[in-house]
Amino acid sequence: MFGQIAAANSLSDVYAMGGRPITVMNIVCFPIADRGAEELSEILRGGADKVAESGAALVGGHSVEDPEPKFGLSVTGLIDPDQIATNAGAQSGDMIVLTKPLGTGIITTAAKFDECPAEAFAAACRSMATLNAPAAEAIRRVGIGGERDIHSVTDITGFALLGHLYHMARASGVGVEIDSFSLPLLPDVEELAAAGNVTRGGKENGAYLSNYMDVAPTVSTDRMSVMLDPQTSGGLAICVSETGLPQLLAELETLGVAVRSVVGRIVKSDSPRLFIR
Repeated sequence: MFGQIAAANSLSDVYAMGGRPITVMNIVCFPIADRGAEELSEILRGGADKVAESGAALVGGHSVEDPEPKFGLSVTGLIDPDQIATNAGAQSGDMIVLTKPLGTGIITTAAKFDECPAEAFAAACRSMATLNAPAAEAIRRVGIGGERDIHSVTDITGFALLGHLYHMARASGVGVEIDSFSLPLLPDVEELAAAGNVTRGGKENGAYLSNYMDVAPTVSTDRMSVMLDPQTSGGLAICVSETGLPQLLAELETLGVAVRSVVGRIVKSDSPRLFIR
């Protein structure tokens, strides 16, 4: 059934395409002389644990001595050629379901300056450590592409919720209507944004998207900051037909996906645009 190879930068990318990871390589940069092997060992152990949880095999990697620690994965997966999710298939009338809360960039920024409540930081870490595998399984069960009910999927990462939905709108030739009041948020994230814990990436996302957004006056500046916040290990945004929505929500619940928020819909538009209400 699964027969097409997909290369990706992360497990999340493979899941967003509807696939399953099969092999993973580590990429790590670390100041080994200054910080020691024990910390590096814990980083690699955490990555290996998540790779094992995904069912993939860790087959090696590359390490570089660097003053700033960095860690990532290069992933190869398998995808059913008849059920590939892309960001180019969204159809007018589709509902948008989001599977993780927003705000990891704001919260981790606040944590760097010791301004983040412990509960908020713990919630962000739990979210970032949660794989998108169950959500990907749910979309496979409902069915992807063609006459099936799942039409388009994207993961939410560095371009933030609004950036990735805009890319979907542009690739699909549609508009996106977002209900900002229905968004799932990590604890305290708007208060932390109001206190100035926003990232350069979030500001750049806002500048990039400024000509493609219609924002209602009821949407606060802090809520916009969350929607523009670059995410680490964000959830999936799934475009599903209105008739297929109940099955998708039921499958997500059955598979233990805690967040399954309906955050908007796909609408007809003469140009790709975000309508934020």
